[in-house]
Amino acid sequence: MLDSFEIVTTSGVVLWSRTNAFVGAHVVNSLINDVFIEEKVRPQVSETAEGPSQCKPTYRYEKYTLKWTLVKDLGLIFVESGSLDCAILGLF
Repeated sequence: MLDSFEIVTTSGVVLWSRTNAFVGAHVVNSLINDVFIEEKVRPQVSETAEGPSQCKPTYRYEKYTLKWTLVKDLGLIFVESGSLDCAILGLF
């Protein structure tokens, strides 16, 4: 199940957020901090149904799996988060 979807700037400001189940702000904050600011976690790359050319980076925190798409031209990050057993992540 897709628990939440956020649109975040590369500086960490949340522009838009939609949640289907409660996901604490600390989950997205840890993604931004660990991956983008401190670069202490190298994201895993998982393949989508379209094949290896459409890979999405994956970050796991507590019981959540987060996938994101970075649009450098606009300075935006589209973040999807769901439970670890979620198979539908990767909508973007």
